Order: sequence, then C-alpha cells, then structure tokens
Amino acid sequence: MKINIQTKGVIVTSKQKSVIEKKLLRLKRYTKGCGEVVCDLRLIDETGADKSGVDQTVSINLILPKETIFIKETDDRIMRAFGFAYIILERRLCRYNQKHI
Repeated sequence: MKINIQTKGVIVTSKQKSVIEKKLLRLKRYTKGCGEVVCDLRLIDETGADKSGVDQTVSINLILPKETIFIKETDDRIMRAFGFAYIILERRLCRYNQKHI
C-alpha cells in the first residue's frame, strides 16, 4: 500500500504522521491479493486566517483495482476528523473485501 499525505494550512507533527500511517497500514489485511493500492490523504484547514468554527477537513481517496473509495470528514480538530474518516473507511473496505475477494 502506497500512502501519499498532503497538507494545506495544517501543521502535522511527526507523531501525528506516524499514527496516521500506522492506522492506514492496518488496512492491508482487507486488501491482500488485490494488487496495487494507493491511498491519497489530504489534511486541509478550510478557513485559513479566520480561525472560527468547523474548519479542519480530512479527505481520503483509496484507489483499489476495481473500485475507488472517497471519504471526506470535517471537524474542529484534525485528528478527530481523521478518526471519523478512518472508521468509515474501514467499514467500506470490509464491505469491499467481502464483495470482491
């Protein structure tokens, strides 16, 4: 599994990055035998200079051989938004695994 992380206006520490990568690599168990899997992760601060309201967005685009899974979650904290997106991604990937493999 290849993981691409892009940020825009968000500062991600090395510890946060390692937690994100470790969680995403756990999903390998659902993609065994699928071939090449690419995960594009975008962490975006929506409001920029105006720091009010819900403004942290996580979008995950998982490219599988037969399907593409796209998830977008928004919250006021980036890691909480990633947690919600990860739960949805794991559920959808489990469904994909049962259907195609």
